Amino acid sequence: MSENKRYSNSEFSDFFRTKISGMAPESRMRYRKTLSELDVFLIGHHLRLSDLSQAMVSDWAVEMLSRSLSPATVARHLNSFSGLLKNAAKEGMISPVDYPRTVSKSLSDSADALPALLDGKAFNACMAVLRDAMKCTGGFNIYEDIVLFSMLNGALPIEEVALLKVGSLPQCKPACQSIIDRNRDSRRAYLFDLRQSYLTPRKLRESLSEGVRDIFRKHAMSADFDADAFIRSLWVAAAIRNGLTASEAVAYVGGSAPYALPAFCTPAPDVAGGKDAWIDTVNSTLLRDMPRWYAMHLRRGVSFDELRMEIADKCTPAPELFYPCETIVKRMGNRKVMEEHPFIASTAFFRTRPECVLPLFSIIGEMAWCYRTLGIPGAPYAVIPTRDMQRFQGAIGVFTPDVEVMPLGRISPKPGESVIVLKAGFGNRTGEVEEVINKGCGSAIFRVRLATDTGYEFRIDVDERQIERIIG
Repeated sequence: MSENKRYSNSEFSDFFRTKISGMAPESRMRYRKTLSELDVFLIGHHLRLSDLSQAMVSDWAVEMLSRSLSPATVARHLNSFSGLLKNAAKEGMISPVDYPRTVSKSLSDSADALPALLDGKAFNACMAVLRDAMKCTGGFNIYEDIVLFSMLNGALPIEEVALLKVGSLPQCKPACQSIIDRNRDSRRAYLFDLRQSYLTPRKLRESLSEGVRDIFRKHAMSADFDADAFIRSLWVAAAIRNGLTASEAVAYVGGSAPYALPAFCTPAPDVAGGKDAWIDTVNSTLLRDMPRWYAMHLRRGVSFDELRMEIADKCTPAPELFYPCETIVKRMGNRKVMEEHPFIASTAFFRTRPECVLPLFSIIGEMAWCYRTLGIPGAPYAVIPTRDMQRFQGAIGVFTPDVEVMPLGRISPKPGESVIVLKAGFGNRTGEVEEVINKGCGSAIFRVRLATDTGYEFRIDVDERQIERIIG
């Protein structure tokens, strides 16, 4: 094979599968699992095996560890991959490297002391503390607010946060406003009341460190730890669980993240922008504990039924799936045949919590891919705003259980009132409610009178979720 050629992932995959085809069944199964894990990682981050580096191998190892694979299992995958790479190097497909073996040895040497936040339970406990603090409306903990402010702005150093002054606050993320409001006092220069004017810099650092330790010690840390490094680590762990690679995440925070990443991980040498989008993504995991809507595209040859069965069998918790179809009636000879056609071919919607998206696609990555905010590798997964999802469902007339028939605080249109019709094909045309049918039975139908530009009137029957009352 040519040493000058840049081989594609599929060519590497075909070569590897050819190499393992003659192995004993047990060995062949073990190598197939390794290749499956590798394919999911490469596809999920749009990476090429021909660009293999130690950072890429380290990122793969951390992603497997963050999904709760044991260090022994991860080391076994790395060692299997190392053997396959040696075969590829002999054929001239790639330069002779042994990054997987290096990372595997480092992992094995530190297997008994992995970073605390690689453990899913410890990470979730820490995030739960901050979510509860974010929702606080009564008494609050100043140190929790300082940690929140830091996290919401990309892991700012806590001393920098503690020294913020009310009269010169920098531009912050909108989510910080509630924290600012509950801590601000016009009689005090500093935003957070730590009696900064009476403390030396050393005493302030000690106070901050002890305050942060008190918050998290019982959840993730059993000994004294560096507060700033812990906050950076928590941000990095959240970003990784939302689809960012470890090397990119640690590069964004501009410092080490020893409580989230093993020592073999290093920052990416060149991170091309995108930090603001990732801050927003991490913030979404803090601001609400509610599931979000996303969209995925089915790969060629994959049916929705196959995808649904795969998710039901292997994903816990399983996301809510939405693949809206319309029934088309065709005449075939003397009989009518009904066929189900999706409104958007090969595009399925799913509803889950932000931190569950990456684990989901580590399982179904070979069957579908998730839309992202930008068409570049590593961009955050694109969240569909709830309002947009409701309007889409109103347009097609197919609804999911989370779209309420009568949302809290909404007044149903009455006969004689003007409405906007959201149903597809009506272009947000305005009309007047003429009659409410089946009122009071929970599934009322609204008969709306519309008029054309030429003065011709016609009527349509729609679900309440397909119209919007015009106020005023």
